[in-house]
Amino acid sequence: MGELSVRSEDFRRWWADHNVTDKTSGRKVPHHPLVGELVLDYESLRPPDEPDQVLVAHTAAAGTPTETALRLLASWRTAPDPVTVERPSQPR
Repeated sequence: MGELSVRSEDFRRWWADHNVTDKTSGRKVPHHPLVGELVLDYESLRPPDEPDQVLVAHTAAAGTPTETALRLLASWRTAPDPVTVERPSQPR
């Protein structure tokens, strides 16, 4: 961009006038090695008082092959180890 800015007056004007904004929603289609293509819609939320923080939620439409694939992947997760709580002995 530096070279374009030096060599082109048109580019310098265009670059100075263009607006860059965050894309806050859309669709992503990643390929998972086990279940294949996943069609995921996403929304990005940025709190106004914390501009460096972003929450991105990905969702699959109900009844789609992507929903089925995500449910299959979720079923393979390991169950957490049971938690044992030790209580101190009671004084007599």
